[in-house]
Amino acid sequence: MADNVRVLAVRGLLKILPAEGGGKSLREVLADQPVLLAAERGLLADLMFGVCRHQRLLDHWLNEQMDKPLKSSAKSVRLALLCGIYELWFSERPQHAVVNAWPDVCRALNAPWAAGLCNALMRKASRSSAAEVGRHLDIPVRCSLPDWLWQRLDQAWPEQANDIAEAALLAPPFTMRLSDPSAEAALVEDGFQVRRGSLAPQAAYLSPARPVQQVPGFKEGLLSVQDEAAQLPALLIEAPKGGRILDACAAPGGKTGQLAEYFPDAELIALDIDGSRLQRVRDNLNRLHRSAILLTGDAGKPDSWWDGQPFDAVLLDAPCSATGILRRQPDLKWHRRDSDIDSLCGLQARILDAIWPLVRPGGVLVYATCSILPEENAGQVQAFLARHGDAREDTPVEARSVITAHGCQLLPVADGPDGFFYARMRKTD
Repeated sequence: MADNVRVLAVRGLLKILPAEGGGKSLREVLADQPVLLAAERGLLADLMFGVCRHQRLLDHWLNEQMDKPLKSSAKSVRLALLCGIYELWFSERPQHAVVNAWPDVCRALNAPWAAGLCNALMRKASRSSAAEVGRHLDIPVRCSLPDWLWQRLDQAWPEQANDIAEAALLAPPFTMRLSDPSAEAALVEDGFQVRRGSLAPQAAYLSPARPVQQVPGFKEGLLSVQDEAAQLPALLIEAPKGGRILDACAAPGGKTGQLAEYFPDAELIALDIDGSRLQRVRDNLNRLHRSAILLTGDAGKPDSWWDGQPFDAVLLDAPCSATGILRRQPDLKWHRRDSDIDSLCGLQARILDAIWPLVRPGGVLVYATCSILPEENAGQVQAFLARHGDAREDTPVEARSVITAHGCQLLPVADGPDGFFYARMRKTD
């Protein structure tokens, strides 16, 4: 069955990494796969995530070995070769089994002509390693980043850029938000090693990772999957008992559930432009035994959904480049374009300006992104404050990770939080 899983991996990657760019998301394609045994699903996810994480390094080595490039019609063969190289260099599976498996995959992909080529390349790759190949390569190739993204990171964070690039290659930690004090003891009893976070009081890092449905307490709503950095923005929300809170751009609902736990007496409204994604918010709330009002609407166009009653607090987890979570969504490296950043900044500014009038005097707006690009974060806040004289920044200074002109910017940390930004603005009375 493993060979069939390898075929599924190649076919999935064909949807994620089309030659012309774009493509479906990795998580979307994985969700559409047939029901598999746990070990098979683990292999499938490893191959698909791994090739997306290391694509540029794998491509570089493969190109150096080829006398002439494969035809564009042989995209499935190329992806099979990348999968095989990845599996040899980054997995602990027996090398002889991996070498023997991928020629059969080429045959299953209706490319029997490639079996011999694949066999030769797999044997050659087995005598090398990622560390040996990458030792003398430039960072964007070794760390598999598009040139435009590396240039932005190097310009924004010259002292940390290398560490950021390296961190994007690592598997992310398995991080939970513990909603109930009893959850930790149950995890330890079930064999997990639990390390509490240092930034968010409910954050816990679990090892080893396992499917979330198998984590004790998850189905009962005692804990939720949520990165430690992503837990921080909701901690800045302030609202009186019975107040009104808006979670704008709410799906998939991690922060909605968190707000519902923190403010059980509030009128909590979860808004998202995609009505189908609100089902995930509803499922999340049901699992936590919490509730909220769910609205479908564009946060940048309140006239279509707002009832005219001001909010005590708004949490805006804005659409962004997601450059702080590339280890969790490595396909984004190949879906994003440099030109997307200006478009995203324009969208963020439009939503901020549209949402601000909905905040009552004295109320707060918490702006958050999972980006590490300054123009989406500190620069966005600076421009917002310049446009709105009735806004003052009120982000807790002690929470800052790296020095920025505005807000709190966290950079991704190996076995720690994702890259994240948040800032709190208070409306003057």
